[in-house]
Amino acid sequence: MIGNETQLELVERLIARGREPHSVMICGERGTGKKTLARELAARLLCEKQDGKSCGVCRHCRLIKDGAHPDLVTAGASETGNYKLDDIRALVSEAYISPSEGRYRIFLIPDLDRSPQTIQPIQNVMLKVIEEPPDSAVIILTARTRELFLDTIISRTLQLTTCEVSPAAALAELDVRGKDRQTAEEAVRRCGGNIGRCLEYCEDEKMRENADIAADICRDLAASDEYRLLTDINRISGKKQGFIQLMEFSQRLTSDTVRVRAGVGTPYLYSQEICRGLALRYSERRLADIYDIFVECAARANSNCLTSTLGNYLAARLSEI
Repeated sequence: MIGNETQLELVERLIARGREPHSVMICGERGTGKKTLARELAARLLCEKQDGKSCGVCRHCRLIKDGAHPDLVTAGASETGNYKLDDIRALVSEAYISPSEGRYRIFLIPDLDRSPQTIQPIQNVMLKVIEEPPDSAVIILTARTRELFLDTIISRTLQLTTCEVSPAAALAELDVRGKDRQTAEEAVRRCGGNIGRCLEYCEDEKMRENADIAADICRDLAASDEYRLLTDINRISGKKQGFIQLMEFSQRLTSDTVRVRAGVGTPYLYSQEICRGLALRYSERRLADIYDIFVECAARANSNCLTSTLGNYLAARLSEI
């Protein structure tokens, strides 16, 4: 829970005062600990001590740690991250069933931003149980940003935010977990203080390959080499998640370039060489345009556009800059 201590302190105070939240929204970028925070919140609500902390040794805490607590229900999504309305309706119906063992029956619906086709209908289905929750039910929602939610949902939920830690803190955590030092340093340069993504980077060769492709794409942009740009974009596999990773790495490289142009020094730049090349080639306005293109293409991929088509679209948009 590194970096989320203030969120836990708030939850601790509420539970200790008997003001347990029945609807919680946890927002933050992927890898910053949203689901980890949600499980910790569940442990604190169900812990036998009931002092706002999780003891880690009682039956409830151990079951949650093992992912086996009958009163912690996590909604299931498809491989693409989409939720079915019928599944959410069934979950809402379960909210009115008494808990099996604990004080509460807790329902976690994670990564709602990955379900763009049904996110609005899902909120409509859940609105009644969030407006008038049963005393024994707690709903926890997670998503990248609160902007995806209806105002009526936002106004009725406790809002918690997860965020990146400093790159130095992320590197220290990777050291504690025994990750190879060279790979860990590269992970922090490319993923910043997002510990979850840094861990994934250290363990996933495909992710590291996508990070290399992002570097090559930005190097092509700096050299204005349209042929190599298209060639490098087409190196990505056709899978949706790989394309989104490519866009995320490209966004970080672009934002690091803006820091270079602004004269903000940091030892954790994605690539000194590429950032300097882009900074010499493009103004801050153009860099912002490039960043927005990467964001747009990631959103299109998340909405299930064909990645093969998106690759050509990305190349065409970037060639216009």
